[in-house]
Amino acid sequence: MELHYRGAAYETPVNQVEVIEGEVIGQYRGAALKRHEFRNIPAQPHPRMKYRGAWVK
Repeated sequence: MELHYRGAAYETPVNQVEVIEGEVIGQYRGAALKRHEFRNIPAQPHPRMKYRGAWVK
């Protein structure tokens, strides 16, 4: 997906997360509300950020 921020274009990685619908946990405006379970969630990298010249862990 191509995104733009203040005129700069950049690409975002597309993460494929498998979603399994679980049991019905309620209703909202007549529609069944189901619980979602996620499988194979990829680990998120910890960003290295800098604030006023100091590195933040």
